[in-house]
This record gives sequence, structure tokens and C-alpha cells, in this order.
Amino acid sequence: MDGMSLDTQLCQQCRGRCCQGHPGVWSNPQRFFSLFSSGNTPSVAQLSQVLQQHRIALRDLGGILVPAPQDTERGCIARHKEGCSYPTATRPCQCLALVPNLETLLDDLIHCNLPPEFGSNSARRNWQPWQKLLTQV
Repeated sequence: MDGMSLDTQLCQQCRGRCCQGHPGVWSNPQRFFSLFSSGNTPSVAQLSQVLQQHRIALRDLGGILVPAPQDTERGCIARHKEGCSYPTATRPCQCLALVPNLETLLDDLIHCNLPPEFGSNSARRNWQPWQKLLTQV
């Protein structure tokens, strides 16, 4: 995936501050469908099964539904002491694209950056064509 900046060492030291806030989203529908439905657009029933099986929710980003790991009171459902429970290959696009920043460790604020092509605006634009499907789940 282009834009991948995964720095597992820095992320382990940080203990997932970004993951404590909220899960990242799969900003690329083609990648999501490739990972979870053999590259095909699933039926409503198939998508419902995928969401349940993989503990994925549909997050409302400004009126557009976008797949993301379920959120808990601790943040992302995939966040554990050992790190992310999602295999790297299937993690949300935003999680893989996040550019870590050492400043986050120094002042306990999140200074990591997300390239615009993986941001919420891009995710909304990318998922717009699939809203009819997503709203039926």
C-alpha cells in the first residue's frame, strides 16, 4: 500500500495513543473489498457477515458511512497490550498510513500525521458510491 509509514518500534513505545482515541478507517473501498470479499462488491448479507465476523463497524464521517474497527471505551477494539490484533496486511488504511512522530512520546499529545489521500475527506469521497449498500446493512 502506498503511503505506508508503519514504525512498529515507535508505535509500541507510544502504546497506541491514536488507537485510544478512535480506530482508523479503511479509506480505500477497493482494498477493503479485496481484503474481505475477494475483490467483489458484496451483497448486503455478505457485507453484514463480514462486518460481524471481523468486528468492523460503519462509522459516520460527516454523513458518509465508512468501515472501521469497532470502537470501545478503550478506543479501537483491535488495540491490545501487545499491539494491534489485526495482521498488518489487513489493518485499516489510515492506521498503515499514519506517519509517527517522536514528539508524541515527549509531551503525550498526538503529533502523528495522516497524508491527505488517507484522511477523512478522501475516505468520504471514496466511499460515496457505496452508500446505498452501506445504509442497508
